[in-house]
Amino acid sequence: MSKKIQLHLVRHGETYFNTCQKIQGWSDSLLTHEGVNNVSHVGKTINRVPFVKVYSSDLGRAKATTAIILSENKNKQTMPLEYIPNFREQFFGSFEGDKLNVFSKLFDLTTINKTTVENDSELARYFPEDDIMDRFKLIDPTHDAENSLEFWNRVEQGLQHVFSKSRDGDKILVVTHGALIRKLATRITHSYHKNPDNASISIFEMNDNLNLTLHQYNQHSLE
Repeated sequence: MSKKIQLHLVRHGETYFNTCQKIQGWSDSLLTHEGVNNVSHVGKTINRVPFVKVYSSDLGRAKATTAIILSENKNKQTMPLEYIPNFREQFFGSFEGDKLNVFSKLFDLTTINKTTVENDSELARYFPEDDIMDRFKLIDPTHDAENSLEFWNRVEQGLQHVFSKSRDGDKILVVTHGALIRKLATRITHSYHKNPDNASISIFEMNDNLNLTLHQYNQHSLE
């Protein structure tokens, strides 16, 4: 019997590193006051969705976001919650905490008539996501940053885990990170997507072959 599930991916709320234009990756910073308010809003927005389970990245900003969302949900006592590292943000190795404009160092930007880019989202307009990850690991002095193979192996294992624990028709909440959602959307649609906003909702559908389709991206309501 075929099975199809719906994944509601929510990006964590705004953090202090977000406001400072710093690389966050596996490092962390607290949600801002605005971040908390926006997460509370998205919690109210998706309160009526009958989620059967909640998954969250195990990083602090995602866990804090999950707690706020669940505080707005009347069914929180019946929804199992699992924190898993598979849905962490990309790991940036020794560049964790640096300014986002470090992405300007990855490629010769004169080929695209630029001298700098603000962040990885802008860079991805011009260069493939996987090439950016691979290049980042290459220039990392410690080479600890994740390349595309390491990143996708981790994320795909997480998606397989979610699918294996689900039933046909399940709606599942996943609280995760901006670049992960962006890369996933770009990969399955073969078209550019900018970073989703903090506390935004993107809806994917996954079938028996673990194939994903994108239904909504970077939304702040389900109207």
